[in-house]
Amino acid sequence: MLASTQGCITKLDANIDSGISGATARIVAVVDESDLRPKCILWANEAGGNDRTALRRAQEKINVQLAKLRGEIAGFYLKFITPPLPKRTYATLIVAVNEEMPKKVGKLSLEERRERLAAMLRLLGNDPRAINLAQVAKIFGVSRDTIYKDLQDLGTKR
Repeated sequence: MLASTQGCITKLDANIDSGISGATARIVAVVDESDLRPKCILWANEAGGNDRTALRRAQEKINVQLAKLRGEIAGFYLKFITPPLPKRTYATLIVAVNEEMPKKVGKLSLEERRERLAAMLRLLGNDPRAINLAQVAKIFGVSRDTIYKDLQDLGTKR
């Protein structure tokens, strides 16, 4: 649902409830529709013998995911849960990320162009019909046929 919503995350709020049968996470993200960027919410729930160990494990898991993105953290939520089991604490870490939108296009490699085209598609709800192929081709400095091929290689049909 978040991927198909245009805009960027300006605020994140969350709540975790836990009980004998499991846990429930509720996440609310405020989105500014005037700033169009890809965005995502990452999460990790890790156990440890204490708060510090559980948090370190959750941070390591989140950092692996963050390393694959280029952007900024818009907000985060952290909760520790210590059930009645001895020596076990859970750290739940939820992070909202707004990805960067490239300002300079110029001549890009095939991979970079397709990465940016995929980002555009995500912003447009993965609807390739919303793309003006002639304008996109002009911005990227390639032909319309090249954009058609990129879309095909990304698994979408126009």
